[in-house]
Amino acid sequence: MTRGKPIVGTHTRPDLDAIASIWLWQNYGDERAKKSMVAVFLTEGDRALITPQLMGVTLFDRGKGEFDHHRNNQIAETTASIVARKLGVAENPEIKRLLGKVQRSDLQGESLPFDASDLIKCMQRLEEITDQEIIELGTRIIKDGVELSKKKLKRNNLSLQQIIREFLASKEIIPPKFQDYLEKLNNPGFERPFDLAEILAVEGESAKDFLLKLLEYEYRDSLNYLKALEEVRKAWKTKIKGVVIVADFSDNPRFKDAARNDQKALITIQRRSNGQTGIYFDTERIDDALIETLISMIRLEECLIQHRPIPKADLRKPEWIEGIPEWYYYKAPRIPNRKKKPGRFLLNGSLTAPDVPPSKIPMETLRELAQKAIIYQPFNWVRWATERIALYEEGNLK
Repeated sequence: MTRGKPIVGTHTRPDLDAIASIWLWQNYGDERAKKSMVAVFLTEGDRALITPQLMGVTLFDRGKGEFDHHRNNQIAETTASIVARKLGVAENPEIKRLLGKVQRSDLQGESLPFDASDLIKCMQRLEEITDQEIIELGTRIIKDGVELSKKKLKRNNLSLQQIIREFLASKEIIPPKFQDYLEKLNNPGFERPFDLAEILAVEGESAKDFLLKLLEYEYRDSLNYLKALEEVRKAWKTKIKGVVIVADFSDNPRFKDAARNDQKALITIQRRSNGQTGIYFDTERIDDALIETLISMIRLEECLIQHRPIPKADLRKPEWIEGIPEWYYYKAPRIPNRKKKPGRFLLNGSLTAPDVPPSKIPMETLRELAQKAIIYQPFNWVRWATERIALYEEGNLK
């Protein structure tokens, strides 16, 4: 792998942070970096290790190496900011603008309709789009946004509006997301960093086919969201002490978004047909202690149901815990001077880590644990753990 062009890699279904890091590396790095090609997409999550087969490969956003911000998850930085600082371009105005967008996306979950983060997420969620295509299209979006800032180009919101109207002319359904964006584009002064209008401002008429492709991805993703709304309205749900829980089976990648937006769910549990499960929290409205209580209960349950030793580590620990490979707790660091709380979620596999083993905890038990975490707040963890272990030892739970 070290012969010929230098190789770089990242996780499968690359996100804005990974793509921006690679773009920075290939555009501002040394001659070897500029010649590098993306040829490795890892599937095993943040525990990806440097194996002999990966010697000589530069990894971004994976592997706990130099260019992986997960190696120190207590500092509010992204992989892109680490790369930009390494290359000496972090203070360039146009790069600072890019890094700000990446930080808001990666650490706070900001994804504004039709901006770089949103466009890339749509691609991630559509299975037929390859990892390589996501990289290629994503770097083009980033390049245009940086060029607009560097050259101080002017947007033409009305021209973009016309392209979108032409695109929608043959569609039977006009998703609300499209309608809202069209209304905003009525204002010539409307700005949204790294959105479709910036691509058009940089590339002009030659961008039309590219914009239509991105609009098609957005449209298909919007239809999936509308389907998710139907699923969520029929899904299992309950409300305890003001906390709405939605917990059901779905392969729709927009299920959690629909649960939060339509049902105001503070806790969403989604199990996919491959057995993997995601647990998502509305961190703006839910108590942090409740989040970590539920995470501790789930990790304990996984050990008990699989007859494993219970690790001595604090079960609220972010990221992975040795001996419980099923569950990854993402706890983004707080960004200084920002009021919005950073994101938190518990993942048993994901789009970017599909090879994580599925949890053995039944959905019914996950629903029960979520309810009990709320009912028993403030939580006596020692008592809960002792009683739960005893139930398994006595054979009352299997």
